[in-house]
Amino acid sequence: MPTKAELDHKGRELTDRLKNFATEFEANDSITEDEKETAWKALEGEFKAWESNMSRCESASEMAAKLANCGEALDAKSGKSVTKFEVASPMSRAGIKALAREAASHEEFAEVFGFKDGFRKKLDVNVMLGMKSLSNDATEAHNLMGEGLDGNAGIAAAAAGQTPFLGGTFGQGIQPDWRPGIVEQLFYQLTIPDLISSFATTAPNISYLTESSDNMQATSVAEGGTFPFSSIEIAREYAQIGKIANALTITDEAVSDAATLYNFVQGRLLLGLQRQEEVQILAGTGYPGVGGLLSFASNFTKSSAGSIYGDTHATAGSALVFPPAGTYGAGAQAISLSSLPLGRVVTGAAGTSGDTAGKYPDPLTVSLNLKDVAVDIELAVFQSPTAHIMNPRDWQLLETAQDNNGQFMNTSYFGNVYGVSRTPVKSLWNIPVVTTPLMPKGLILTGWFDAQSVQTARRQGVQMQMTNSNESDFIEGKITVRADERLGLLCYRPTAFQLTQLVKGANYSG
Repeated sequence: MPTKAELDHKGRELTDRLKNFATEFEANDSITEDEKETAWKALEGEFKAWESNMSRCESASEMAAKLANCGEALDAKSGKSVTKFEVASPMSRAGIKALAREAASHEEFAEVFGFKDGFRKKLDVNVMLGMKSLSNDATEAHNLMGEGLDGNAGIAAAAAGQTPFLGGTFGQGIQPDWRPGIVEQLFYQLTIPDLISSFATTAPNISYLTESSDNMQATSVAEGGTFPFSSIEIAREYAQIGKIANALTITDEAVSDAATLYNFVQGRLLLGLQRQEEVQILAGTGYPGVGGLLSFASNFTKSSAGSIYGDTHATAGSALVFPPAGTYGAGAQAISLSSLPLGRVVTGAAGTSGDTAGKYPDPLTVSLNLKDVAVDIELAVFQSPTAHIMNPRDWQLLETAQDNNGQFMNTSYFGNVYGVSRTPVKSLWNIPVVTTPLMPKGLILTGWFDAQSVQTARRQGVQMQMTNSNESDFIEGKITVRADERLGLLCYRPTAFQLTQLVKGANYSG
């Protein structure tokens, strides 16, 4: 049965396909009704299979939770009662001692190590009982779970999880309140892949035709006059499918004895792929990865002499990193882009003799330029942009703009505009605003994120595989788990996008 993480990923994939069904099939006149019905039944069948698997997975989790605290049990060998803690955790302190006694009394142990008496004193070698060490070695390499053969006695306190009991005479007898689950790291929300529709492909590369130029010469012609000739140029474009991969190694015992941890690890592998996918879709530099949206920036719409605020297009003076260094909750390898073409540069006020530092552009100037950007795009593709993508700090600048009376133009911190209730929706000039720490502060991407302008092509869904035959995994009792996905990005209409950079004005130099 698939894991919960795999089912969640499959659910998101089905959601995207259901959303795109109307545009890819119902609105496509070239597809017959029988073909549409067949496609719909296939999709419906996948959904029902997913629903059934999810139901079983959730039921299994509920049953496991109910069985987790079954109370006391009897040790079949000694006849003694076993505590709830020992039932739930056979690798508890008492459990480890029991394993040690079994090992010490076994005749094969004495024969292998060549001694019978003084077993505890003469044993000078690390032997792994599951993930526990027979010695009290507190090093990470020899004590993976934080306790030795004698529990936590003699273990250095510096190692994580090795001082779970209180000090004092009765400290060892006071059981901690073991809390379930894992306190997870937090990551910022993924947003950009949700703006772009996707389709499935079975090929490692994709080719499509574009009408690169046209010369329409139709005009009025007198009787007997010569007809004018028009010309059309067609170009073929290519897109390469890239791969995003992730892997880790886990011990046999972790898979067998810590199912929750193993499921968590699987979920983290998938999350790592998804987070890197967003970086690649935006800023990927091409094969072996994805040629991201910004790789088409040289063909994006640029400000021009006809723009209200003039032609300010330029090239970024320094490399831009996605996500910027030090971004909390990124969870992905960053990509650095140098010499990025910019469609517009908005410069703040220069410093003065009284205040020598150059200023960041004020919110009114920024918002007016973004309106100009929207019109640039509308004149290029005859559609209004569907999103501004910016850093949360730049949205903060715009959202808290004030007029000359100190009143907030958007909303006060009480959620009202001059006493009128306001719906908490991020938008600027009726264009939705998407904030993400993936965008460097001062860089804003505006675009028409429609299937006619950009799409992702998915060669396959996420694949997860595991093996114990990698390198020395087999003899070390380890399993390597790997996950990967293959996808590419097609930007049919680069002119549907424009990049804006906000820069500080020059410092006052006297």
